Amino acid sequence: MRRAIILILILFSLGSVLLPNAKRTVRRLLRAIIHRLLLLRSRPLSLTNEVTLLIAPHQDDGTLGCGGLVFQKRLSGNPVHVLYLTDGAASHPGHPTLTPDTLSALRKKEARLAKSRLYLDSACLHFLDLPDGRLPHLDESSRAAAMKKLGALLASISPRTILLPWRQDGSSEHEAGFYLVAAALAEIGLRPRVLEYPVWATYRPTLLLQTLLTPVRVHHFSFFGYGAQKDHALASYASQFKPVPPWTEPVLPADFADSFKREQEFYFEHTP
Repeated sequence: MRRAIILILILFSLGSVLLPNAKRTVRRLLRAIIHRLLLLRSRPLSLTNEVTLLIAPHQDDGTLGCGGLVFQKRLSGNPVHVLYLTDGAASHPGHPTLTPDTLSALRKKEARLAKSRLYLDSACLHFLDLPDGRLPHLDESSRAAAMKKLGALLASISPRTILLPWRQDGSSEHEAGFYLVAAALAEIGLRPRVLEYPVWATYRPTLLLQTLLTPVRVHHFSFFGYGAQKDHALASYASQFKPVPPWTEPVLPADFADSFKREQEFYFEHTP
């Protein structure tokens, strides 16, 4: 394990000084190595028929991190709810035609399309509509209002398992989302099983190194033969993965979606 980590650090250092195409190649290699190490360190995650709540800071996060698991749970008839924390309106700052209100409506439409492709009912989708880009910086009154809405929703769904963005995902919004939900759970005294899923750390794999060196429990979920269904759901988020004219580049890196092509997902669990 130590030799593998040294190799990863060397590759990471090399990638930081290479041209963009070479960086993508190094990133893919790092991803493959860390994926293999995580598999060795993980245990399979089994499906259960308990109520599951997937919480996503932004509309595409849940499909990226948990699309395979959600689809398999729905195929098995298991109940799944999805909660989107923010309105997603800050993904195209400075765009000449996409206003925040237009973008928020568009991203809700994309979320509903993606979830229909994962066999989720519209009644199981919930939108908290917190301001995108400001989740780590909510003022006291906004945070209190968010906690109240979150608490009411959590109590009404009463999930046995919650899928949350990983607390060390490399995104301030994802990390703030984790701690906001954790605080709401503590306030209402609900203690479901919490599984944390990586998104940005899947794209930037060196962030996952700490999971190899800490006692966090690592799970993997395999959905071999069903990757096309997750890809189909991800294609719903055209605003994120395709250019929105007059812009000629998508807002997410060109190889971002490729990071999620494997028919396996990882989940992290901190045990008391």
